Amino acid sequence: MHIAVIGTGFCGLAVAWHLLNHPSLRNLHIQLFDNKEIGKGTSGIAAGLLHPFAGAHAKLNRMGREGMEETKKLIEVSAQALKKSVTAPQPGILRLALTEEQQQDYQRCAQLYPEDVEWLGIDQCQMKVPGCAAVPGLWIKQGLILHSALYLQGLWLACQEKGASFELRSIKTLEELNEFDHVIIAAGAHTRNFAELSHLPLSIVKGQVLELAWPPAHPSLPCALNSQAYLLMTPGQQTCLAGATYERGWSHAESQPEVAKADILPKIAAMLPYLGEAPLIGCYAGLRAVTPNHLPLLFQLPSRQWVLTGMGSKGLLYHALMAKTLVQRLADSL
Repeated sequence: MHIAVIGTGFCGLAVAWHLLNHPSLRNLHIQLFDNKEIGKGTSGIAAGLLHPFAGAHAKLNRMGREGMEETKKLIEVSAQALKKSVTAPQPGILRLALTEEQQQDYQRCAQLYPEDVEWLGIDQCQMKVPGCAAVPGLWIKQGLILHSALYLQGLWLACQEKGASFELRSIKTLEELNEFDHVIIAAGAHTRNFAELSHLPLSIVKGQVLELAWPPAHPSLPCALNSQAYLLMTPGQQTCLAGATYERGWSHAESQPEVAKADILPKIAAMLPYLGEAPLIGCYAGLRAVTPNHLPLLFQLPSRQWVLTGMGSKGLLYHALMAKTLVQRLADSL
């Protein structure tokens, strides 16, 4: 059975892996297509904050725990393929409560889920991250920082070892792939570019991320910071990533450093005042697809075609779980 997968970001590679490892699917040929090299799209620039309390109000995301567990399984697959870790050494993410609303939301989260998170006072936060703003915060105990591009490289290597192949090619219409037994569209924000899917209720949001030089006079961050923006160290510990913008109504993913700086720098300076004037190293942009209810969209078309999209900013949390669900539905349909 020949199956085409359009897209090689988080969702596309997760679908390929689950297809290749499903117990009832045998003798598969999996062909992946993308107009960019693997890891060079929106997923590859994702900051990689993984936890089930994403969103402004720190509510437990629907399917959040299940999503995190499935993603952790694929993280292990990637790490084994590369023979090295694809996450930061220490777990934990600190969400600083800079506003009264955040304090109320984060305290409520800590009361509801004490096994997952902990409310920290000002002194406790500053012990976690010396020099941070003098505010309390929410400590997400098992939050992970995933090095996204590295993770995608490892997951692709694992798929290759199982026999998957990749073609650098822009698919303009689904009719180009009629010779395949099944076609899975996991193309993120580009899903609506196909005429057959132009009706989908997807909003396109542009997200930009800044890479900043880390001030040598200060120790590197021991964990990621998150509030109205996020801040985390890159693997080499010489720079940090800060983001992300949330720009509606865009159809191109060209970076605009001045726009990104105007939005992001004041937010990170509120968390870590000494970083406000850090030199800019790079600016990266990508497009995300968002559904009206902010949940992933998974369905089958009549012609043996499957669609997985609408991850929004929670692609890392949901991609493994939704890919596994799609593959199981495909297997059940045979």
